Amino acid sequence: MDALVRDAPAHGWSLLFADRHPYAGGREHYAAYLEDAQGFEVELVASDGGTPPTP
Repeated sequence: MDALVRDAPAHGWSLLFADRHPYAGGREHYAAYLEDAQGFEVELVASDGGTPPTP
């Protein structure tokens, strides 16, 4: 995820919540929130491969 975030601006994406990145979703949620020029938003979540969180 870190490499994707680092390279995102070169592909037209900007980091949302940069002041709280990578824990904008909370202390247990390592994620990046990106937005492109058209307003599309994506959330990238890194996992340690453990048990997936329950919805």
